[in-house]
Amino acid sequence: MTVKTEHSLYHIHTRLLLPALLITVLAGVVQPATAQTPAQQDTTPWYQVALVIFKHKNSPMGNETWPTPSSLALSFPKGILSLEPPSETGGDWVAFRAGAPEDEEFKQALRSITLSSNYEIMVKASWNQPALDNEQALPVLIQAGNEFGGYHELEGSITLVVSRYLHFKADLWLSEYIQKVEMIALWWESSNAISHHLDGSDSLSDTGEELAYQEIDFGAQTYSETVTRYEPVRTVILNESRRMRSGEMHYLDNPMFGVLVKVTPYKPVTEEEGLPDSPLQDASPVSLR
Repeated sequence: MTVKTEHSLYHIHTRLLLPALLITVLAGVVQPATAQTPAQQDTTPWYQVALVIFKHKNSPMGNETWPTPSSLALSFPKGILSLEPPSETGGDWVAFRAGAPEDEEFKQALRSITLSSNYEIMVKASWNQPALDNEQALPVLIQAGNEFGGYHELEGSITLVVSRYLHFKADLWLSEYIQKVEMIALWWESSNAISHHLDGSDSLSDTGEELAYQEIDFGAQTYSETVTRYEPVRTVILNESRRMRSGEMHYLDNPMFGVLVKVTPYKPVTEEEGLPDSPLQDASPVSLR
């Protein structure tokens, strides 16, 4: 699996039916987007994003055919950022700061997934952010699960784009790795530096005496070290953009893992109450590999 600057992802066409566990949770009444007064239209609306990403523990792969990891070109989008850690001193106005979800319907669904033996939760996340259009939208970094030589079991990004509708974009990949242990020769075994110095005039000192290390039989000794590396054997991608209205709960999935998300309007602290000039000033850019 290679990481390239150009974004090229395999689209999953096979979808699973919504698990029975979530049917009753998602059967609530859809809430339309909240109308704004003329005064509110002068301000940028904010939203709270609440999501959970989980693996299917007993997923039947059946006859599913997946591309080989080496054939995939996976990358993080430009401008990706990581969530700010939660604050113990308040500061809910900060965009893209991790926090606890406030929506009761989502919290009920999260409890159901947590208690189920069919799922393994990989990510629980909630944050507030201003409405950003397609050109300004900031992807949020997702990295979770076990780490394999700098790569995570689950990686990708989540992006909320606000235009006429809300657009939730999930660009995620879940990989399985195997461990490989290799024996490699150290640098002096693969070079001719020693033999070069042992031959010719370089092997003699100014007084004509042989250098002491000539008497050592380097050829009779073996110097090597063990190197462990990880290789992906299967990578399953969830690359989907879902149009939604605020207040709706949406479920995206493939046979290996799924995402449950709800986006609701959020009213941040006003500037008169202490809101700094830039709501994005604490968003942290990510250093990519």
